[in-house]
Amino acid sequence: MSVRPSLNGVDQRSAWRRNLRLYPLFYFFHDLHFWMPVWIIFVTDEVGLSFAQLGAIGPAFYVISSFGQPFAGALADRFGRVRTIRASLIIFMVFTAWFAFLDGFWMAAVAWVLWGLAMVSVTGTDSAFLHDTLQALGRQRDFERQAGRAFAVRSLALVLATFAGGVIAGEIGARGALLCGTTATGLALLISLLFREPPRQEGETESRGPTYMELLKETLRLAGRTPTIRYSLIFSALLVASMVPEFYLLQPFLKEQGVEVGWLFSALQAPARIATVLAAALAFWLAMRFGIVRTLASMPFWVVLVYVGIGLLDHLGAVALFVILGLARGAQMPLMEGYLNRRVPSRLRATALSLNHMGWALIMLPFLPIFGEVVDAYPLSTVFHGIAAFYGPLLLIVMILWVRANRQEGRLPLTSTLSNWRDIVALKPQHPEPAARPIDID
Repeated sequence: MSVRPSLNGVDQRSAWRRNLRLYPLFYFFHDLHFWMPVWIIFVTDEVGLSFAQLGAIGPAFYVISSFGQPFAGALADRFGRVRTIRASLIIFMVFTAWFAFLDGFWMAAVAWVLWGLAMVSVTGTDSAFLHDTLQALGRQRDFERQAGRAFAVRSLALVLATFAGGVIAGEIGARGALLCGTTATGLALLISLLFREPPRQEGETESRGPTYMELLKETLRLAGRTPTIRYSLIFSALLVASMVPEFYLLQPFLKEQGVEVGWLFSALQAPARIATVLAAALAFWLAMRFGIVRTLASMPFWVVLVYVGIGLLDHLGAVALFVILGLARGAQMPLMEGYLNRRVPSRLRATALSLNHMGWALIMLPFLPIFGEVVDAYPLSTVFHGIAAFYGPLLLIVMILWVRANRQEGRLPLTSTLSNWRDIVALKPQHPEPAARPIDID
């Protein structure tokens, strides 16, 4: 299959190269969410919503952003990547402006729906846009480098917004921070107006492939008969779900410790966000050094120790423990996706990865409403201990089943002795060799 470099006699390659130049800049402004470091405090203190109400509307975001991906992808295929990206930006601008003037539960519920629609519209469409642009230029193999470049820029924007958000909110209020975010998204929209829709491969749409539901059923059948895939999907869903509460509790924790909204309020949140970025960037090194399974199998212990530690310390210094959760969050997704990519046939990989996202969204449906009620009724220290008590045993059981399945598959050379499990926790290879050896990804 080939791509025509011209349209009506006009060479389009300069426009496609412009797409590549603008793509990182577009995402820099897209991810300047100045409101993120203060949004929980804004919703609870200024709007007056309880955590129970937050928990009641939270599932709307997760359902739309996770289960809506196949439909959003179909819209992008039908109407074009660029139009879909622009539509997502307009929805996101409406969301942040609407969010800035929330006045009650139902307005917040509408805001969460808009938030989910904005996120699901751009997720996946952006990667398809980048890939199609590179394909039009004959540079498909450059995708990882270009995507990594965009990730670095997005990470920079995230950290800058985290530092600046508290300062802006301290000076002009949380509503001002939200409207600054609206302005940044508007700049991203202006940049997207310079994007040119890349062509598809000729003949790409002529042959009909299997539908998403057909692929989903086939992937579920594969997981049903393959223990390593089945348990990895369950383990990944539980692991991600166990780290979601930090997203809601870090700001109330800082407030409870007497930190006022301002520069320090933002600065104390930044290390956890930076840790997430660094861990994602170092995920490949972790895989080479310790193996994917060993690294992931240790994470339930990280999560439990962090939540128990924060609950016991009840001190501002415990904010350092949130950094460990940031490391786990950043490393978990690329490592688990790499694990699945090596075991799932290529035609089912995208579907398996979407199941990876849907799994933890399903857990959020019953968890968030209960979580909100608990946060309203009990001290934060009790809440942290409750999260550890709830997720800890579940993670441990599924992790053991997953590691055992790997052992039976012959991917991980474990025996049933206690020292082997200590090796997993300590992240030590079982049979170190002084000479060079192949990378043990598992």
